[in-house]
Amino acid sequence: MESLWRVETHAHTAPVSPCGRLAPEQLVEQVRAAGYDALFVTDHYTPEFFAVHPTGEDYRIYLERYFSGYRRAAEAGRKAGLRVFPGLEVRLYDGPEDYLVYGVSPEQLAELPCLAFLSLEELHAAVRSTPDGVLVQAHPYRDYLTCQDARHLDGIEVLNANPRHDSHNDRALAYAQAHGLLMTAGSDVHQVGDAGGASMVCPPFSNGQEFARLLRQGRAAWRSGV
Repeated sequence: MESLWRVETHAHTAPVSPCGRLAPEQLVEQVRAAGYDALFVTDHYTPEFFAVHPTGEDYRIYLERYFSGYRRAAEAGRKAGLRVFPGLEVRLYDGPEDYLVYGVSPEQLAELPCLAFLSLEELHAAVRSTPDGVLVQAHPYRDYLTCQDARHLDGIEVLNANPRHDSHNDRALAYAQAHGLLMTAGSDVHQVGDAGGASMVCPPFSNGQEFARLLRQGRAAWRSGV
């Protein structure tokens, strides 16, 4: 029987995400101790982080800074036996909603425009312009957010286990089921004690692109806990 991995798909580091309270090394420690096999670092990718609409080499410099938390976590993961992969949590200039991106590598991202200054339709097109990219709206039913048009999404985070928010996960699940969208789950780790609330369970994979393909193939299942 094929072994399955337990994957944390939603987590933040203090150097990059203003709301993060964990150094990358602490994040790895927390996630590994909770029993996961793999981790996606999805730091906040926002208009404020990029400050202006950077292009060319300026954008690549910003991306180096953006992925600094992921790179430190990946190094800590290699030492601790936890596989660490890069993801994004994008917020656009025209609204408070958050979008998780999987399957787009840092190298592929460098060839795209700065995502934070796109419309949702443009963001979806940019993510889908890569071979494996997947766009998932995170916690779409928190009270200050609006669930977006399913035509411009690949998936919905149907279980967000952050203990300091009511994400109305039942409504997110119903929306995903009604529109035939991909479904993900994550703990939304920001601080000590957050890890372990939710996970994806799937066959092993070697990079984010393979994980995105597993999602599309229906071979990654969401669940509460690890």
